[in-house]
Amino acid sequence: MFNLSGSEIVFLLVAGLVVLGPERLPGVIRTVARIYGDIRRAAKGLEKELTETFKEPIAEFKAVQKDLSVGFGEVDTEPSPPMRPEKAQPMPQRVTTESDEATDNATHDQASSDEVGETP
Repeated sequence: MFNLSGSEIVFLLVAGLVVLGPERLPGVIRTVARIYGDIRRAAKGLEKELTETFKEPIAEFKAVQKDLSVGFGEVDTEPSPPMRPEKAQPMPQRVTTESDEATDNATHDQASSDEVGETP
């Protein structure tokens, strides 16, 4: 509860011995230990009482949460097909027409003339 290490406890005992003296130190330690035990028992009793009080409402909330999660269906955690090329559908082939071929040829002719240094 107080999260004290062994060296801290020894330091507190030595400080208590110096401040209180050897006559009063054992009585003070017993009193502090009794109060600490009472506080722990009260905290455990409160925890048990709260657990029993809220057990039924928590169970209802969990049931509603389960019903809602079933109502929405399963969530797909996989990335969409464009993110996973191996699962992507193949793109449909485009049907080319004569005008598309003429445009492609003109673009190709212009690119090849630019490479050679000719002007169109």
